[in-house]
Amino acid sequence: MSTVRGIPFEAAGTVRTLAFTTAAMVRYQRAAGETLIAGVLAVERDGFDAERVGRLVNAGLGGKLTEEEVFALIDAVGYTEAIRLIGRAFKEAFPVPEPKAAPDEAPAPEAEPAGNGAGRSETIPTP
Repeated sequence: MSTVRGIPFEAAGTVRTLAFTTAAMVRYQRAAGETLIAGVLAVERDGFDAERVGRLVNAGLGGKLTEEEVFALIDAVGYTEAIRLIGRAFKEAFPVPEPKAAPDEAPAPEAEPAGNGAGRSETIPTP
């Protein structure tokens, strides 16, 4: 069983997985001189930096493809789809946990109080 979180996609008849593992993050940083997070945010913000997109895709695919092979894959899926895949792979690698209630947080006002109800007073209407 693989614990790598990635996004499978098909390009040129081959299914590949784009995954931003720790190794991919280091690989990207060494090649680009910026963190993977900075690279992804720049692509999301600016979009049209083909060299950066190529480095991100290459890192996410394991760094074993030649530059020409990476560019051919990007061309096969389309530039816009490549950017979308980068975003999805990033979200898969860095999931945002759902917020949890703090242990000392009071229950919602509509919740019934705990206990047997002793000490609770009720106003009984008089006829």
